[in-house]
Amino acid sequence: MKTPFLRLLTALPLTVAIGCDSGPPPAPVDNATQLERAAKAMATGFTFDSTAIATPPTGPLPTELLPRTAFDPAVLQGALIGTTERFTLVGGAGIRRDLESASWKLEADPSAGRVLVLSKTESGPATTQEPALLQRNAIARLQRWGIPTAELGPVRQVQSFHQSEEGGTVGTPELHRHKTFVLRAINGIRVEGHRAVVTHGVDGGFQRALVNWPPLARQGHLLRTRLTTAEIEQRAREALLAEGETAGPVRLFWKYVPTQLSTGEQALTLQVSAAMPSLTGESSTEEPRVIDVDVSAVP
Repeated sequence: MKTPFLRLLTALPLTVAIGCDSGPPPAPVDNATQLERAAKAMATGFTFDSTAIATPPTGPLPTELLPRTAFDPAVLQGALIGTTERFTLVGGAGIRRDLESASWKLEADPSAGRVLVLSKTESGPATTQEPALLQRNAIARLQRWGIPTAELGPVRQVQSFHQSEEGGTVGTPELHRHKTFVLRAINGIRVEGHRAVVTHGVDGGFQRALVNWPPLARQGHLLRTRLTTAEIEQRAREALLAEGETAGPVRLFWKYVPTQLSTGEQALTLQVSAAMPSLTGESSTEEPRVIDVDVSAVP
């Protein structure tokens, strides 16, 4: 199994040199280094779970996207918050705006695609809430603001708790808030760093929204790859070795990495993440690691 692989790597410098009759000669290739890297890659004890990348992405950018106009103050106030109260400018820098009304605080940075909404009214007494209903309400609020279904990824519904401490005695945990985490995804592939968190109080009322959902450009994306699963696994081996890893289980999955353009919009580039779980030994615990793997993404 090893011999054909090593021969292929040895032949690569020859194929590069073919047809180079004009111009300066190509730089010499360190065959010994290539052979050493190949031998290390073949000898590593990585076990790959490539289930999540078995099907390469093929879909184009969705036709319907969150528009840039969604970050206009009037749209944020009416659609995301759902209020007709009058807002006053209280601060900001550049195109970032800090606004307040009688019941709400609103911070919006269109250049970064970030929004923070805070209610000035405390939640009422705790009542029984249905998590599925809170989740539906949160998604409906985001969609009313302008996030289309084609951009919605995984959704997680959680509860947060707080505890009081007096005289060294810690009190019983009490329900603090209900939170809905909505992750951004394009064609089922998550966009790194993009998400919205909608918070409801213990009475079920809307209390807060923290959104990082920058507008996407209509062109300039690298959404696909021509590499096979085996080629991606080989690149993952090399990336893990470069980071000092030598063995262990590795889960591979797609992701889109955003890059901000001069227009303020963002373009996406396909990558693969190589995730290794945490390991606990006799005297130490190694934290989980996630290594980025370049897959030579194409439009």
